[in-house]
Amino acid sequence: MTGMLRDDIFDGSDPNIGVTARTGTTKARIERAALELFARHGVDGVSIKQIAEACTISDGAMYRHFKSKDALARLMFEAIHKKLLDMVASHLKPDASLEQIATALVTAYCTLADQDPAQFTYHLTHRNAFISASGDGGADPSDLMTDCIAQAMQRGDIPNGDPELRSAMALGVVMQAAEYSLYGRIACPLSAHIAEFTRAIMAVLRS
Repeated sequence: MTGMLRDDIFDGSDPNIGVTARTGTTKARIERAALELFARHGVDGVSIKQIAEACTISDGAMYRHFKSKDALARLMFEAIHKKLLDMVASHLKPDASLEQIATALVTAYCTLADQDPAQFTYHLTHRNAFISASGDGGADPSDLMTDCIAQAMQRGDIPNGDPELRSAMALGVVMQAAEYSLYGRIACPLSAHIAEFTRAIMAVLRS
């Protein structure tokens, strides 16, 4: 999508809250500064010097906390990725139905987008850089959806088809809407649309 992120997207974020580091530490301030710069400009479009300047430390101090910019970028991505998986799991009950699983996935994405737009934006815009077809970057919520769709097809709950294709179509419902929200094309909070997203996903899976 072309255009600029909403000007207010990271307003109100606390510069002392990082991703993996303890709140209020220098490491946390580095992570928050890098997170917002990476989300706006991409990892390749940001230098160590810019990160250091954003959190008012020296370039040398950066390297006392992180081996490299790329190491920092991957550490934060994998932490956010795991956080999303944990958020999905927290909304799932044993023997959850396909619709309940869809709701859990949608709720996790929408909650992260509303609570920490910088983390959500960074994860959304850098998935292709860190997650390969071989699964590099750790387990993915889309893997859970694909597995559940395949099982639902085997049970006859939904029509047969390619589980990967259906998973991509289903998650596209919330992911594309989330991307639109970053550019101000859909009103926030996204959590207000969880039920609508879930209904749309189920309509895709039952078609």
